[in-house]
Amino acid sequence: MPPPQIETGSTLAVRYLVPFILLSFAVWRTQVKTHVPEPYLDEEFHVRQAQAYWNGNWTQWDPKITTPPGLYIWSNFIFAVLRRIRGWPETVGVNELRESNVGTTALLLPWRLQILLELLRGERNTRPSGARISHTVLNICLFPLVFFFSALYYTDTLALLVVVEAYIWDVKRAQSTKTPKTWAEAFANLGSLQSVLFLAFGLASLVVRQTNIFWVSVFFGGLQVVRTLRQNTKTITSPNATEIVAKGLKGEVYDPLVQEASFTDYIKTAASLVSAAVKLLPLVAMSVLPHLIILAAFGIFVLWNGGVVLGHHEFHTPGIHLPQMLYIWPCFIFFSWPLLLIGLANVTLPSRWLPKFFDYRLNNPNRLPKILTALGIIPLMLAAIHFNTIVHPFLLADNRHYIFYVFRLLTRYHPAVKYAVAPIYFLCAWAVFTAFGLATPQEKTPEDSIADAASKSTSTGVQQSEQESQTVSKRRDKKQQRKQATSKQSQEPAVSATQQSRQTQVVTPEVLAKIQEIIERRRQQQAAQQVRVSFVLVWLAATTLSLVTAPLVEPRYFLIPWVMWRLHLPSFPAPAVFRQGSDGVEVGVFQARFLANLPQVLETLWLVLVNVITGYMFLFKGFEWPQEPGKVQRFMW
Repeated sequence: MPPPQIETGSTLAVRYLVPFILLSFAVWRTQVKTHVPEPYLDEEFHVRQAQAYWNGNWTQWDPKITTPPGLYIWSNFIFAVLRRIRGWPETVGVNELRESNVGTTALLLPWRLQILLELLRGERNTRPSGARISHTVLNICLFPLVFFFSALYYTDTLALLVVVEAYIWDVKRAQSTKTPKTWAEAFANLGSLQSVLFLAFGLASLVVRQTNIFWVSVFFGGLQVVRTLRQNTKTITSPNATEIVAKGLKGEVYDPLVQEASFTDYIKTAASLVSAAVKLLPLVAMSVLPHLIILAAFGIFVLWNGGVVLGHHEFHTPGIHLPQMLYIWPCFIFFSWPLLLIGLANVTLPSRWLPKFFDYRLNNPNRLPKILTALGIIPLMLAAIHFNTIVHPFLLADNRHYIFYVFRLLTRYHPAVKYAVAPIYFLCAWAVFTAFGLATPQEKTPEDSIADAASKSTSTGVQQSEQESQTVSKRRDKKQQRKQATSKQSQEPAVSATQQSRQTQVVTPEVLAKIQEIIERRRQQQAAQQVRVSFVLVWLAATTLSLVTAPLVEPRYFLIPWVMWRLHLPSFPAPAVFRQGSDGVEVGVFQARFLANLPQVLETLWLVLVNVITGYMFLFKGFEWPQEPGKVQRFMW
C-alpha cells in the first residue's frame, strides 16, 4: 500500500497558480479590446446576429452564418440576467459580447474540466493528485485555440464547454444507473436526473455547433457500448485471430491495454467488439437510448433544414475529405510535443542513452511501429493524398490564417511535397496513439513514488533525530543511572515489556478495513487511467466522422479531438530511479516531484510561448490588402 499523500507547499502552489494564470485571459481580452475595437472577420456576422436577437428580432437570420444560434441565445441569456440584476447593459456591442466568451473560458470551462477530470480519474482535488489534475486543466485552458478565441466572439469555446458539460453528466449517468435489461428499464432510466441533464446538454451542444453530434452521440455512445460489453462479457487476453469473431459471438471480448497492443490488436479488438455487440444488440441498444434520442433529434433537424449547415451552402457542402485525418496528427504534435518528448525518447532510445532522471524503463516491443505496419498504412495515406486532396476556395484566398502558409507549401511549392510528408503523418499518428500507453499501470504513479521518497526521507530524519535525542539523554542521565543501579534492575522487566509491546502491533478489523479501502481506491484510480484499445477506436471514429465531412481545413476543427485526447492521457510514471531507489540518488521531494511532472511543466511553457507569439502577431503585425486600403488585416488561427 502506498503511503498517504501529504499536502505540500508545491502541490498547493500548483492549484493556486491555476486561477492566477487564468487572469491572463483578462489581460488578453483587454489588449484585444484596445487594439481591435471593431468586429473582426467572422465576428461581424456573429455580432450582428446577436444584436438582432437582443433587439427582439428572433426571426431574423444572416444567410452567411453556417452554425445554429446557440452562441447568440447564450449571450442574450447572460445579459438579460445582468440587466435584471444590475440594470445593464441597455445595448449590446462587440465588447459586451466578447466579455461573455471570456467568462465562458476563464471561469466556467476550468471549473467543469476540473469536475470532469475528477470523475474520469477517480481522484479529488486534494493532495498531490489534485495538483496534477489542476495542472492538466490549466494546460487545456492555455491551449492556443482555446486561449486565442476566448477574446473573440466565436462559437468555439462555448461549443467545447457544452460538450464537456454533456460528458460530465454522461459519466455520472453511467456511474449511477444500472445497465437496463429491458426496454421498460431503459425508458425508466431516462427519468433520472443524470439522464435528463445529459439529454439537455447533449441537445444544447447541437444548438451551438452541428458537428458536436459526433461527440455527444457517437463518442459518448461508443464509450457506453464498450462499458456495457465489458460488464456483460468475459475478457480474453490472447485470442487467435481466426477465432476472434466466433469468441465475440460467444460473449468474450478482446480489449488489451494500449501499451501492450500492436497494430493488429486494434483490428482484433474492432472485430471482437462488433461481434460481441451483435450478440448483445438489444442490451447495447437499451444502454445507449439517450444517445440514440440525440441522434434522432439531429436527423430531424437535417431533414427540416435540408442539410447540415444553415447558410452559405455553396461553400460548406459536406463531402468526403480523407486527408483531414492526416493533417490532424502534425497539429497535435506541434501543440503537445513537450508533453511527448521525454516519453517518446524512452520508447525509441536504449536506457543507456537516457539521463537517469528521464528514464522511465519502458521496455515493450509493441510500442515501436513495425515495418510491415508502415508499409501497409503509408500507401493508403498516399492514395488519400492523390485522389482526395481538396483545396477549398477560402483556403488559398485568405492569407490571414496560418493554415494558408502551410497549404501553400504543401500544394504550391512542388508537386512532390504533399506526397513526401506522408511518412511524417504516419510517425505523428504513431506518437499520438503511443501517448495513451506511456504510463505503465503495474508501476507506481508519480505521486506514489514521490510519497515513498518523502516517507523514506521523513523516516531517515526521524531516526537521526531519535539517535541525537538518545545521545543527549544518555549524557544527561549518566550520573542518575549510576545512583539508581539497584532500582534499574528491578525496572528492566517492565522496560523490556514496554519495548516489546511497542514492537508488537495489533491490526484491528477497523484498521484492516481502512487498509483494504485505500488499496481498492488506489486500484480503481489506476484502472481509471488505463487506456484500452477500445477507447482509442471510439475516439478515432468520432474524430474521423467530425473531420472527413468538412471540405475546409481549419485548426479549430481539431479542438475537441485534442481536448478529448488530452483529458484521457494517463499520468506519466516517475523516472525509474525514484521508483527503484537505485544508484544512491539523494534528491529532495520537491526536485523529485518537479522531474516527475516535467512534461506538463514544459507543456505549460510552450503553450504560453505560442499564445504570446500569436497574440503579438494578431495585435501588432497587421497589414493591408491592396483591394481594401486603410483596413487592417490580422494574422490568426
